[in-house]
Amino acid sequence: KEKIKSLRADDKKSKVEDIETQNLELDHRVTKLTTENNHLKQTYKQLFDSIKSSRVQYKEQCNDLINQVNLKSVEVADLNASLQEKVLVIIALKEQLKGKAVLSKAVSLNPFDPALLQVDVVPLIPRRIQELLMILQQTCPRIPNLGTTLVAITPKNQNQQ
Repeated sequence: KEKIKSLRADDKKSKVEDIETQNLELDHRVTKLTTENNHLKQTYKQLFDSIKSSRVQYKEQCNDLINQVNLKSVEVADLNASLQEKVLVIIALKEQLKGKAVLSKAVSLNPFDPALLQVDVVPLIPRRIQELLMILQQTCPRIPNLGTTLVAITPKNQNQQ
């Protein structure tokens, strides 16, 4: 009986020691997992903050790009309006040169006829020469008279009568 009691006591002691050892191991594992959990929480928070700031930057960049596109579209619309005005002026000048009335009907501005955009530049050359002479005289006043009187520029009739 004593042997049985001593075996039971030894068995109880070994079981208690095993349980205490397991408790210590579990405490170490809990401590380790808690540390790892805290580290993961910190990493998650950093990633969340990074994503949040990246999202804010992305929205700002998108807004800036949208504003740039809007400005460019306004600029393009202004240029188109200016181009249409210039085409109307060119058409009106051509009509005046032909001796006809200026714009008797509305002209569609979307399809441009290349023939409407051709301009005869021959009469512009003598006028440009006179302008250059005037500029030269204004910049270099010591040069003798370069012909300050402007001459009317009209094409001469080549037919002799």
